[in-house]
Amino acid sequence: MQQFVKNPNLPSGKVTAAAIGEAYADKLCAALEQFGVRLFRCPNNLYVDTRLSSHIDLSFFHIGGKRFLLSKSASESSFEDELKQLGAEIIVSEKRLAPEYPNDAFLCALSIGGRVFHNTKLTDPNIRTLFPSILFHVKQGYAKCAVCPVTENAAISSDQGLSKAMREQGIEVLEIASGYIALEGFAEGFIGGSAFKIAPDKLAFTGRLDRHPDKPRVEEFLSKHGIFPVYLTDKPVFDVGSIIPIIEI
Repeated sequence: MQQFVKNPNLPSGKVTAAAIGEAYADKLCAALEQFGVRLFRCPNNLYVDTRLSSHIDLSFFHIGGKRFLLSKSASESSFEDELKQLGAEIIVSEKRLAPEYPNDAFLCALSIGGRVFHNTKLTDPNIRTLFPSILFHVKQGYAKCAVCPVTENAAISSDQGLSKAMREQGIEVLEIASGYIALEGFAEGFIGGSAFKIAPDKLAFTGRLDRHPDKPRVEEFLSKHGIFPVYLTDKPVFDVGSIIPIIEI
């Protein structure tokens, strides 16, 4: 039976649908179809830097289950209609994003295992209202993009501040070297923007980790937690601004 992913970013079953920024959908669609994952395309956000306009983690926050928070830009598109046709409940952000960081990061909070991490000076008021007791402050505005959730109590990140905050909340963190992840227009991308769970025991990467010096440590960490890496392309791993699982069986 198909159902919405209850715990954001951490499916308890096989993922059958996920959301991605429209600019990256064609690059990964065929590979994900092989795993039975259908992609819903979030339109480019015209209010942020054009290099990040298709980064869905700036426009879309999974509250949990069938509830989602959308940017004003995403809510003014067919993407919202498609989610509603699935039975989703939509809340629209109170803030309108802007091109310069940190004014593009209001929705880019990290949800993992019943905890939410974000720079609370930026966090959309809806997120603060929904998670008053489990929202933890970090300096990073791009929290979702900077962290790859592995399990409810395990994650991978190159961000030292986020790693420290997660450890303080009982999350085991594999801290990796920054860089070695491509992001067009920027010097480097982030691990959270380039990997997502497609099943409880499978973590999909946009490309290969062969050039990353911590590849052996990443694969060892995943193995320790019973997770198998899946490489969707033969390209070096690249940041797409997250892929968010929404439906599972």
